[in-house]
Amino acid sequence: MATSFSPMASSPFSSSPSSLSAPRATVGESPVARAASEKVIHLVRHGQTEMNVYLHENHWADPNFKDPLLWDTRLTSRGQQQAQSLSTVTSTLSPRPEVVAVSPLTRAMHTAQLAFPSYQSEARWVAQPDARERLYHSSDIGRPVDELRGDGYHFVDYSLIEEEETWWGGDPYVLKPLEPEESFKGRMVNLTRWLASLDEDCVALVCHWGVLYHLTDRQFANCELMTVRLGDLTTFKDRCCCA
Repeated sequence: MATSFSPMASSPFSSSPSSLSAPRATVGESPVARAASEKVIHLVRHGQTEMNVYLHENHWADPNFKDPLLWDTRLTSRGQQQAQSLSTVTSTLSPRPEVVAVSPLTRAMHTAQLAFPSYQSEARWVAQPDARERLYHSSDIGRPVDELRGDGYHFVDYSLIEEEETWWGGDPYVLKPLEPEESFKGRMVNLTRWLASLDEDCVALVCHWGVLYHLTDRQFANCELMTVRLGDLTTFKDRCCCA
């Protein structure tokens, strides 16, 4: 079982992981894999973006679709309000995240900054490039680390991407073909393995629709929060992340 909260819902659920089902032991499961499966993960999708608004009126599958060139798309004012509203929930999370892992795309970074303000001094913040959205449009083209730091995200640890300037899979301001499905799936396996490898028992992961759909088989609204155990993620249950 998972618990969920969405600022867009008329009657949001409480986001207390106390209602999470007890982890079930698996025959032959190693102690390391069992401990990893019990980690609590607070999953969050970013707030509404300029690209979300554009795609609402212009479906990407339309043969006449034109990319609006919203490079590394930003949150709208509504998206910022959604993230700020979520902060009232994150401030009372139990267990409290010991790590805030965030996609380095600006919409996720900004959402995390607004939604988890009380954790900047008490949690470890890590930019995790495998948590970026599948590369579809200009909005999924990221920016170099020095630009992110210059925008105020200096409290984030960029050591996972420091040596890879084009961590988003392409050059700045250059459209790329759709990221191959197998490449994206491989990133999701790597992301799950990374979460399992962390020493901390509770992690907040702020990322994207495509990432969250692949991990949970569930569609997330903007700024929706869902609390699960790592062992409940599809990529973990596939047994590819327990080695």
